[in-house]
Amino acid sequence: MTIDNINRTLRERFSADLPDCYERRIIFWFDSEREFESMLDELDIPHVKILRLTGDNFFEAKMILSETDTVSNYLVYDPLSYKHREDNWLRDIQRYSEEFRADLISMQMDELHMPQTTSLRRAMKHYTKFFESKERTAKLSAFGTKYENAGQLHIDIMAVLCGTKYHTVHGVLRTILCDSLYHEDNECLEQIEKFGSMQVLQEMTAKYTGYTGNAFDLNELAVHIFLTAFSAIGEEKVLSGLEQYISPENQTACYAFIDDWHNSEDSGKLFELAEDISVRMRLTERLAKLETQALLNSDSLPCIDEVIIGRFLQEIGENVIKTDEILNAVESRRSSKWIDHYEHLYNGLYYIAKMQEFYYEHISGFHFGTYKEYWDSYTKELFVMDTYYRRLHGYFRQSLVRDSGLLDDLFKSAVVTAENIYVNWYLAELNSGWCSQIKDCFAGRFALENIPAQADFYPNTVAPVARDSRVFVIISDALRYEVAFELSEKLVRETNGTANMTAVLSEFPSVTKFGMAARLSHEELSLTDDMRILCDGMPTDGTDSRDKILKRSNPHNCAVTYETLLQFKQTQRRELISGADVVYIYHNTIDAVGDKPNTENQVFDACSDAVEELKNLVRLIINSMNGSNIVITADHGFLYTHEPLAESEKVNTSLVCGNIFETGRRYMLAGGQSSSAILMAVPMGRYSENRIGYTPYESVRIQKQGGGRNFVHGGVSLQECCVPVITFKNISKSSKNLWRSRKHGSN
Repeated sequence: MTIDNINRTLRERFSADLPDCYERRIIFWFDSEREFESMLDELDIPHVKILRLTGDNFFEAKMILSETDTVSNYLVYDPLSYKHREDNWLRDIQRYSEEFRADLISMQMDELHMPQTTSLRRAMKHYTKFFESKERTAKLSAFGTKYENAGQLHIDIMAVLCGTKYHTVHGVLRTILCDSLYHEDNECLEQIEKFGSMQVLQEMTAKYTGYTGNAFDLNELAVHIFLTAFSAIGEEKVLSGLEQYISPENQTACYAFIDDWHNSEDSGKLFELAEDISVRMRLTERLAKLETQALLNSDSLPCIDEVIIGRFLQEIGENVIKTDEILNAVESRRSSKWIDHYEHLYNGLYYIAKMQEFYYEHISGFHFGTYKEYWDSYTKELFVMDTYYRRLHGYFRQSLVRDSGLLDDLFKSAVVTAENIYVNWYLAELNSGWCSQIKDCFAGRFALENIPAQADFYPNTVAPVARDSRVFVIISDALRYEVAFELSEKLVRETNGTANMTAVLSEFPSVTKFGMAARLSHEELSLTDDMRILCDGMPTDGTDSRDKILKRSNPHNCAVTYETLLQFKQTQRRELISGADVVYIYHNTIDAVGDKPNTENQVFDACSDAVEELKNLVRLIINSMNGSNIVITADHGFLYTHEPLAESEKVNTSLVCGNIFETGRRYMLAGGQSSSAILMAVPMGRYSENRIGYTPYESVRIQKQGGGRNFVHGGVSLQECCVPVITFKNISKSSKNLWRSRKHGSN
């Protein structure tokens, strides 16, 4: 710093306004290195007296400043160093005076708004090379730390050198460990060695983690931190032989370090390191010695979750399902820090346990005296087994695209056990009993007394609402009852509306063309020779055909597909429905996936997608089309089993004699009689007097080329023919007011 700069700085300091209650200014210029002593005679500061301390004039200086001259401004030059505080006779005066330093470190400290304490000055001297870079200095200043001790400065400088915004001990160590566990490849350590202090880093690491290795070995440091945190499990038989890696007094600090790391954007690297250390130290084998309950009390390393999950999955694969233990364990692990990596496996365990719980609750099977009791029981409670099975396979599919090693294989074995419960017990018992009750109840059509029919949907559900208000009818192809129930719950929970859930009996066969036709307003449905369905003589295949049928009662009524509606702008949507009483919207997410051989295994994923799409479609109708009354239904349901039936378990079409007009995976339409009791006969008199429908009992398929090994429909199982009807009303709008405004020209 040149004499001109010093003169200018001191003049500015002395000419500045005095603090309150001060009548003069005293500034002590500290220069313990005596770098500027020769410049004192060159100072030119108006109205300021200069007092030089020599070490022998303390008494004289104190007399001048305290007694002799109490009005003049003074610059007191102090080049001395004091071994003890009491050696400084002017310390009391310094406490109410100001400081000035002209050395580089002092200027740097001033730039950082850092108090000129001895400990901070000593710390600054470690980092001469660091401050040679304006860029590094600017990054340090950007932290805005109000320094009170040297430790804060050390951490901030290392954070700058490591390139992290987290200027904490955790942030610095985390960044170093994420960089590389090999010293020669670690850029953070390279920067600290060049511009920082490895000694300070080692001291800081030892203080906060307990690691005191002679060489700063990053592999050893990582093992030390993870195993010290792991030692919280507190089991001697697990920790035996690991003592050299563990610092008991730093257990809490190491666990907090991992916890903080887990909550950072570097959590992926944490999991990777934790997995690597678990394998190297063979921790899974050690944990196998512990009871499950002891494992549930710790989540320091992911191997604990792997042991818990693996143990349950292996037992399930051996047909041992500990329902209560699994449910309690899953609930306990919801808050585990590693849950994101294992949630799909825990959820898989949960739904297998719920399936087993359902089995225990109905272990004697399903024995109802009437088909109505089967219907009511299914729509009220038994359908949940289908939901458990669907959700299990949703999480199982997640495991197929994730690499969880041995756990994936164990999950596959566990799913085989769940498949046996669902297919060989639930589907077999439920639909065998249902079919035995309904097989002799058909007269001229597939209809059951006291159960609403799909063909009566329009007059019973749509027409009454349309008389008072516009009604939107969403028909989602293959929206199974249990999936619709999930949708209904979400609508109530996530929208401002009410939802009422009921069910109707589908047409037979429970396939799209029959179900879609039955949903329209009609007097008569008929079947042509080429197997097309007519509604009062009008074709019903395709949206355009159904649009024409709807327009018979009101030329403004309309039918539109979900995809088309999404493409429309808001003005187009409102123009489309202007003047309409009834708007049909056709949605096809589930059936589009399930009916294709190459995608049918994704049908449960499609169910989840459909629920979200339909929920958002309801919002769109409310917000963009002023909809208040919405009915959501389907054309049919479906059967799905993960394991396809063997060909030997399927029914051959040769069991029906005479002309076979159409064959599906779950039905045949023929002009002759069946020669087997395996097939149930269903009269097609509603459509055609000279045709009879046949469907296998239970979940048996009909032999046919092409898809349908897993996903099928067309039969009379409860899953196929129990068609949901959700009546949703948006309670934030008045349907009558909307109707009245529409009648006066509003859309």
